[in-house]
Amino acid sequence: MLRVGMVSPPWLQVPPPGYGGIERVVYDLTERLVKRKNKVLLFAPGGSKTSAKLIPYVPEPLGQDWPGHIKDLFFKLCSKYSFTRAVYEKVDIIHDHTLHNTDLPVNVVYTLHGPASKFLVSKCREMSKNKRAYFVAISNRQKELYGQGINFAGVVHNGINTKNIPFKEKKSDYLFFIGRANWEKGLDLAVRAAVKSGMKLVMAIKMTEKFEQRFFKEKVQPWLTRYKRSNSFKLLGEITPKKKFQLYKNAKATLFTSQWEEPFGLVIIESMACGTPVLALQRGAAVEVIKDWKTGFVVRSEDEMIEAIRRIDEIDPKECRRHAEKNFSVEKMAREYEKIYKKILASRKDG
Repeated sequence: MLRVGMVSPPWLQVPPPGYGGIERVVYDLTERLVKRKNKVLLFAPGGSKTSAKLIPYVPEPLGQDWPGHIKDLFFKLCSKYSFTRAVYEKVDIIHDHTLHNTDLPVNVVYTLHGPASKFLVSKCREMSKNKRAYFVAISNRQKELYGQGINFAGVVHNGINTKNIPFKEKKSDYLFFIGRANWEKGLDLAVRAAVKSGMKLVMAIKMTEKFEQRFFKEKVQPWLTRYKRSNSFKLLGEITPKKKFQLYKNAKATLFTSQWEEPFGLVIIESMACGTPVLALQRGAAVEVIKDWKTGFVVRSEDEMIEAIRRIDEIDPKECRRHAEKNFSVEKMAREYEKIYKKILASRKDG
């Protein structure tokens, strides 16, 4: 049995009520580690739900609607308290999802959820000077982009609880998009591809930030207005997990139109677990997560995506489900993290 201090960001509760990929991974991993007889201390906002011992560092989620400098201060204070309390609680290892640098005498596993920006790469290289700091990438592509000089302990793909995810073989006649309304997620591309292929598009989007609202107004709304009478679109806001999986399982396909080097993409594995193929651009981790021509299509352009939409029926929903269960289960994720924890602890003991 290991004593693990799991540190989640302060913006959302665990699990998140709607949008929140990191918090969803934290929740699923924590629950599985507890089920595997580990002692887990979850450091997260008050109101979080967990089978682990919850240690709230703030009474409720802080949200992200704060000025940058205030946001940074909250972030550092919450993480610093979590680390200090974890050491006091005598954990064997801290698993941090906030990239908090520390000089405390404790072994730390940092999961990299973000892209390989110059700032993050530089920060991780600096943090790697601490011999107790170990990094885990969530895809091989992400690890490759972060490059040399970082103390990587391995690559662990994100996992989901496939046993709780509904599967459906017979699909309805619509495409599905879920994510933020911004350039990075490529909502405008999804809209254009749906229109040009003659398919209805259901969109569950996060649009709370001003830049998201501006992007939607400038790049997406004109298309919705133009095709309003054709019933080509259904626009939803942030939705509950239950509603999300209802939409996944009934969709003909999920459009993953990310324009940037997405480190992973929970959307892909959630969709496949429902038996719904994913059409994605050839960027980021999509190439290693999707089994091309078997669980979806990886394309290079808008035209290729439109062609892929027309070939959706060539994909077997049962193969999508099998691929998700075999490669992206929460059980596999927990086992792989346990191996990393134990390997680190053994190396520190030997050293």
